[in-house]
Amino acid sequence: MPYHADSSQAPTSPAPGAQTTGAKKPDSQKTGTPAEPAASKVTVIPAVDLFLGIVTIATGAKSVTVRHPDPRLIARALAQAVRPTQWCAASGTLTVTVAAVGKPMGLPRHFTFPEQAA
Repeated sequence: MPYHADSSQAPTSPAPGAQTTGAKKPDSQKTGTPAEPAASKVTVIPAVDLFLGIVTIATGAKSVTVRHPDPRLIARALAQAVRPTQWCAASGTLTVTVAAVGKPMGLPRHFTFPEQAA
């Protein structure tokens, strides 16, 4: 038999300083640090030149060409991608989410390009 609370008593308010389950605090209040603005990421389809190690990323009206020392890693990750590939121009990072056991949302693989021009 399920437990039923006594409904004859008026509901009480929580004690001062007690955390309620209905109200959620922003992340900046939870950690005590200000929330950082998210870097702008765009969905892209990169082209990888395995011979030259050049990755071309088309972002809207312009394209970015960068070099990577091991382009086969990027090509292998793209072949296993389960989500759209993301490019963050501010950090020069290409994020490819690949299939992984036990990870229904996939596992993000980050490829950083220190130089912004090939």
